[in-house]
Amino acid sequence: MVEIEEAVPDQREIDFQKQNYSRLMQLLLLALAAISTLMVLVLMFMRARMDLIIYVISTIIVLFVLYLVYRTRHDTAGFYGLIYLTSLNCLIGNTAIGWRSGIYILLLILIPIILYNPSIRKGHLLVLSIGFGLIFTSTLVLSFLLVPILRFTLFQMQVMNSINVIVTFVVLAGISLIEIRNKNKVSVRLIEVNNKLAYYASRDSLTNLLNRRTMSQFIQMEYTRSKRSVKPFGLIMADVDDFKRVNDTYGHAAGDLVLIELAGLLSATLRSQDLIARWGGEEFLILLPETDFEGVQIAAEKVRDLIAHSSVPYQGHDIQITLSIGGVVCEREAHWDDCIKIADRALYYGKAHGKNLAVFAKGDQYCVLGYSDSAFIDN
Repeated sequence: MVEIEEAVPDQREIDFQKQNYSRLMQLLLLALAAISTLMVLVLMFMRARMDLIIYVISTIIVLFVLYLVYRTRHDTAGFYGLIYLTSLNCLIGNTAIGWRSGIYILLLILIPIILYNPSIRKGHLLVLSIGFGLIFTSTLVLSFLLVPILRFTLFQMQVMNSINVIVTFVVLAGISLIEIRNKNKVSVRLIEVNNKLAYYASRDSLTNLLNRRTMSQFIQMEYTRSKRSVKPFGLIMADVDDFKRVNDTYGHAAGDLVLIELAGLLSATLRSQDLIARWGGEEFLILLPETDFEGVQIAAEKVRDLIAHSSVPYQGHDIQITLSIGGVVCEREAHWDDCIKIADRALYYGKAHGKNLAVFAKGDQYCVLGYSDSAFIDN
């Protein structure tokens, strides 16, 4: 089940990155269309040739078309269309107006467009990067070899150069800021997914309690802490009495419901710092941090008594269950794995002596809790 959960978030993150990139390109196209509209106004103010103004207007129309292409989720077509349009505009513009206009600087916008595209593979990215380098080099070379077709005054050239530099700077800065924000969102989502995966990996799929592996880690941590602080901790092993009878009488769905309800009762009864695990089948293990003999005895008898007076409703029936419980205090000189074995033996001592009993163990001595004459007896 965990493996499935791991595969799904990976694809979701890829889709999330593609959606962010698509939105980024849509914003970029709208920004370029707005800037191109401003350029038309500047050209009209400078009394530029009408064919140049018409060319810029046609570029605006193409930008809106590419925007619609991205809006309709044709990202690949929009990506290559934007690269083609930008490259063509820079080549033609640099040839027609000259390099002093600074139009070739707009080619730099293609760098983040290519590098930030999450759909491009490494080999393809290398080809596009080489292609970009050739286009940029060709633009510069042609600006030296060809005489500009259109003539502008030095002031007009400086105005266009300033506009192109400012546009390139603003667009690159905007793309970087948006991409950083998107990266942060992806990082947050990845952290959330990893936390969820870690949570599910540590839990029993049926009861949502800790699983055996995770509980063992927590016990080891408590054991290490206990050795430093010289404060003992308690372990309680609980097993549902006659659980097979529940499955045989009402079905396995009823058995699962009993375990789920039991997990809820245990969680609601014990302290917030106490940890509960499904140790296996119908067996549960409870870790009581910094708890002495009296504390373990109180908790064990409290759990046993609560479950004995509870029932689980199922299809018009009230399923009565009881627990056999074995409790032990794990002190500094005892290893926690040996303590679990002692608690397990105490549990089966209770099963052998009538069930629905909480038995506290000290070495080979057992004390049946809940009775006024409770005392330790040898096994």
